[in-house]
Amino acid sequence: MKIILHIDLDSFYASLEERRNPEMKEKPIVVCVFSGRTEDSGAVATANYPAREFGIHAGMPISQAKKLGGDNCFYLPMDKEYYLKVSERIMELLRSHAEKFEQRSIDEAYLEIQGGFEDAEIIAKKIKQEILEQEKVTCSVGIAENKILAKMASKMQKPDGLTILKTEDIEEKIHPLPVKKLHGIGPKAVEKLSLLEIKTIGDLAKADELKLVEVFGSIKGKEYFEKANGIDNSEVEEQERQQLSKLGTLKENTRDLEVICDKISELLPDLEKKIEKPFRTVSIIAITKSLKIQTKSKTLTNSTKSISVVKDEARKLFEEFLKQNTEELRRCGVRVSNFEETQQKQKNLFNFR
Repeated sequence: MKIILHIDLDSFYASLEERRNPEMKEKPIVVCVFSGRTEDSGAVATANYPAREFGIHAGMPISQAKKLGGDNCFYLPMDKEYYLKVSERIMELLRSHAEKFEQRSIDEAYLEIQGGFEDAEIIAKKIKQEILEQEKVTCSVGIAENKILAKMASKMQKPDGLTILKTEDIEEKIHPLPVKKLHGIGPKAVEKLSLLEIKTIGDLAKADELKLVEVFGSIKGKEYFEKANGIDNSEVEEQERQQLSKLGTLKENTRDLEVICDKISELLPDLEKKIEKPFRTVSIIAITKSLKIQTKSKTLTNSTKSISVVKDEARKLFEEFLKQNTEELRRCGVRVSNFEETQQKQKNLFNFR
């Protein structure tokens, strides 16, 4: 059985700012994109839950946020590089638990696993624990049979929630919600639906599909109707790959370079099959026995598709890593990135939504 997990990192930017500024713990934090025109020009990127109690939310002008929060809140500039580095480590962790993986944004991803709901719940709890232990941030997880229901489920208990949403639960848990709560329904669509006397998701589920197609077009009309009924046949699939990686678990925790390199050698044939374009960066992934994820990278002078180059560079990187770190490894992996033809086309994770 195919089960989908939707992972949503809670107030990600603000949580990371709280993590590196302990004095702000549990205080209202507003992460801002300052335009630089004036001291308060720009927009709110995110607000943590204490700040949201003042009515502050993402997309709000900073000047308005400051009127609502006043001196009660911390207004911090967005630190993209910092957030991306942490996100990359978390996404690597998530990939290691998935049969299929799809990153939707810097703080959001879908995982597909094989098994039942009980299996998915065990994996979800493990993921939540590992993210909390490694990065000191929480996430909310939705578990369902498709992406739309998993997405809806992850929003039901925030922050730090875990919700299983089965098809038979749709009528009770989803249909009473306002139609604006359905993923993909924007303000303009809400206005049009209101004119059709459609106020809740349940109303939309019972609506005349032909009428919806007439108002919203064949694609959107059908999509809204199906989502309201919990139907979503879209697959979990990787976005345009910015990197390729393989991870493996060692038979026992070790610092033995030869043992680690033997495991990497086992992983390389599968990695080689996926490499279609020349790359310039080789990285190693080291997961310690305390479940900390660390990486080291080497950017090559020239692009290559050679798996032997990956093997040689990975060995050098692990040798260097072991000299600098004393903890034994539980898992290890290798990654290639910086693909030749996509360097200028890589999607900005801040623009996925």
